[in-house]
Amino acid sequence: MTQKPSTSPTRSRDKVLQSLYEIEVGGASLKEVLKDQFTKKNYPHYKALLEGIVESQEKIDELLESNMDRALSGLDPIERNILRLAVYELLNNDLDKPIVINESIRLAKKYGAAQGYKYVNALIDKIAKAAF
Repeated sequence: MTQKPSTSPTRSRDKVLQSLYEIEVGGASLKEVLKDQFTKKNYPHYKALLEGIVESQEKIDELLESNMDRALSGLDPIERNILRLAVYELLNNDLDKPIVINESIRLAKKYGAAQGYKYVNALIDKIAKAAF
């Protein structure tokens, strides 16, 4: 039985977050992470999201830091990469702001620290209102 590709952007976001973590904490390169043919094949939104975030990371980080009350480097790597994913989607996708915010909260609750979703929510909401 062959497995159908998942066209869900939600599942792709989970995989993107895991890959961003692998790149940042594990020291893997984008090229190494993209070698995973199963992920690329089964999560069609994955590659474009991941490449876009990595290529735009400097711009994304500048936008984040200009709206934060602390250094981006001081955040947990999970929350930091959730924020990067959310800002990238706000800048580059035609998604409604509430969808981006809700997905960020979902990721933070699922993978982040116990109360990390509150900071993610507040910051993405602030950026969405100010910049878009």
